[in-house]
Amino acid sequence: MSVQAQLPKATMDDYVWEVLDPVRNLNYFDNQCEYDSLVAYRKCLETSLEKHDNKLSEKWRLSNRVSREKDTIYIQVPNRSLPLVFRDELFAPDGQSHSYFSLYDYDQKRQLLYLLRSFPEIENTILINLKTGFNQQFDGIDIRVSPNKERITTVERYIGEENITIWQKHREGSYQIVYESDPSELKAHLAFYQNREQKHDFEDVDIEWQGNDNVLVDFYYLINETDDVGYRVRFKLVKADPTSNWQLIPIK
Repeated sequence: MSVQAQLPKATMDDYVWEVLDPVRNLNYFDNQCEYDSLVAYRKCLETSLEKHDNKLSEKWRLSNRVSREKDTIYIQVPNRSLPLVFRDELFAPDGQSHSYFSLYDYDQKRQLLYLLRSFPEIENTILINLKTGFNQQFDGIDIRVSPNKERITTVERYIGEENITIWQKHREGSYQIVYESDPSELKAHLAFYQNREQKHDFEDVDIEWQGNDNVLVDFYYLINETDDVGYRVRFKLVKADPTSNWQLIPIK
């Protein structure tokens, strides 16, 4: 019998259930364009993205600063005579260089704008500070900035695996990785909730900074694909003092 098989398993009292909000990803661009020819595909995608992005820009009252024209997003920022430019690379959708941008989220209080860059198999997030013009691309679409903006937590989603990363702001202004989760630690905690015969479907994630030195990361899993209620698997990452390393703590 394997070591994992001997580990204790969750009882019903151990599960925390949450109703998952169907509009959590309301701003997400759902690409419905089909590839019949490159010309038709480009036209469909450009029209759909232009409608999606300009609608969100208007909703967020950013129309005078953020706009899309066909395959390009333009963003006006202070201290620059020319706008930031994000141009799609629209080729065959299965090509490695194929990618497009779309507006995703906006933190009005801190003036942080989030774009998604979608590739054939992955999606990344671009964070743009509308106060300064700073922008940087991060892996994955789940991202949260600490209260003091000095740290960022991201979660990358893969098939059958997730990864938690913490980024630290450096003097020149960019963020660099200071912590990456060990997949075996995540899987060990997840195994407490899942039996060996059935692997549940990963549905969503919440990231919540509880100060500048600790952050909660909640994964939500569905028992069945059609469920609207999922159970939570929680992790806490803490940095005890400025010189210590980040520690991952499974929370039951």
